[in-house]
Amino acid sequence: MKPGLLFLMLVLLMAPPLHAGDADPATVLVVRHRWHTGIALPADRLSPSLAFLRPYYSDPAWYEIGWGDDDFYRNTNNNWNLTKALFWPTGTVLHVVGLARHPAASPHSDLQALCLSGEALDRLQAVIAADFRLGADGRPLSDTPGLYGDSRFFPARGTFWFGHTCNTWTARRLATAGVAVDPATLTATSVIEQLRALPAGACD
Repeated sequence: MKPGLLFLMLVLLMAPPLHAGDADPATVLVVRHRWHTGIALPADRLSPSLAFLRPYYSDPAWYEIGWGDDDFYRNTNNNWNLTKALFWPTGTVLHVVGLARHPAASPHSDLQALCLSGEALDRLQAVIAADFRLGADGRPLSDTPGLYGDSRFFPARGTFWFGHTCNTWTARRLATAGVAVDPATLTATSVIEQLRALPAGACD
């Protein structure tokens, strides 16, 4: 059995099933930018585990979060940085955008909605929070301007390489929340296609 499928089976066995009718459900969005995917969380449901983000943003409606290689994320049109990221990984970062409007109003190429229970949403946010490199004060070690709008780059944990891309990061975080997606997924197209095959979309 493939390691990714084994990981998914273990996650799903340990996680309670997701139903739109669960207590305090919330809509989470998976956003695709060309070959990259990220996760958008409703700001009014930000959990204590990610509360350290609030001082960096001006009262957003959504937080869009993506992970990737530091050099390549900042310079995505540079083929050398892509090659280096895949075979000679550098440090990684999390890119967080504070969106004043629903992500559908932004120039994304694609997005898919998911309805998570309150417990699954908290689990998802806790595992994302663990990817930030934080200091003793519980705040990110540093921050720099992001790619567009109200956005910042923060130092992250983990190593980017051809077997663990930004899309693998997205898939694994969703799988931890109980979403039936292969955590070994490498491409943005595969992430979105798997989510579209699921029976439920946004919460009612």
